[in-house]
Amino acid sequence: MGGSVMKKVSLFFLAVMLTAQSAWAQNNDAIKAEIYSKLRDRRCNMALSECQCPDAKEMKAYIDALLETEVPKEAIYYKVAKKFSLRSILDPQLKETLEKKLTAEVGETRPQIILEPAAFNFGQVDKAQGKVTKVFKLYNKGTASLLIKNIKASCTCTTASLAVGNSKSPYFDTKGAPSEWQMEVKPNETADLEVILDLAHKSVKAGDLIREVMIASNDPLYPEVSVKVEAKVKESSSAPQEQKAGTVESSLSGRLENGVRVIELKASKFKFEPDPIVVKKGEKIRFVAKSTDVTHGIAIPEFKVNLVMPTDKEAVVEFIADKTGEFRTNCSVFCGMGHGKMKGKLIVK
Repeated sequence: MGGSVMKKVSLFFLAVMLTAQSAWAQNNDAIKAEIYSKLRDRRCNMALSECQCPDAKEMKAYIDALLETEVPKEAIYYKVAKKFSLRSILDPQLKETLEKKLTAEVGETRPQIILEPAAFNFGQVDKAQGKVTKVFKLYNKGTASLLIKNIKASCTCTTASLAVGNSKSPYFDTKGAPSEWQMEVKPNETADLEVILDLAHKSVKAGDLIREVMIASNDPLYPEVSVKVEAKVKESSSAPQEQKAGTVESSLSGRLENGVRVIELKASKFKFEPDPIVVKKGEKIRFVAKSTDVTHGIAIPEFKVNLVMPTDKEAVVEFIADKTGEFRTNCSVFCGMGHGKMKGKLIVK
């Protein structure tokens, strides 16, 4: 008899616990849905409740973990803004409230990153145009030094480089910058963010195209911002067209920037890339060169080029391609047993 009573009591308490858990789960789901509706994915800008992007999944997992530990939803909004930036806040009133709170915390002495424009559309482009370029302006509107900590592209067809004064970073792709890399933009200083879209890249297909470049900094309110480039791509035609923000003809090396043909030159044992280098007679040529293993050099005596290419930074040389023909490029710094075979070709049409 006693055992039967105890069993009924146990079942009663189990039922109460299950009912309470069910009610808690329903309430938790309602709170989660409300939170998701007021946030957005930083990449596609869709409401978190509708987005299944990798970044959205990361944010949802973070929010779910906070809910499991019974963190109040107001505190969750605050933590999300701190971790993922204010860009993640979709609700305008909530964003304004959090911005005021975070601004009060960090004080007036802080860096403030601004990018203009936020996006650029190349319009209709042909894959035969090769690389097209857009330079965005990056401003530090704050009162403290802005440290750019990373630049990362969303696709391997896109690279980006930052120029501050006379200093210019390497071109970064989907791997981003090394962990030790950073560049300083002083208060009220302006930098140039150059974004290059390679239309000839295998990842670029006909149709609408959107690519993004993310910039991480020490701005406490917006630790990550981004710019987008868009285009409507058509299959290659026989006649390359000039693009409004910079272009390169399919048969030529590099890209045109303000009348200068810029060629990113890489050296490694025991070759140059690109090879051959093809340019037009009369063009001003700029080599932006770097070695990927040991120190190399490139010499083109006919144009008085003799450039050392270190591994730790880019080297730059400019010259005028004032004569047509094919010219040998040689490594001018001993780089190992294959040094004598490290040759290339410059073709001036």
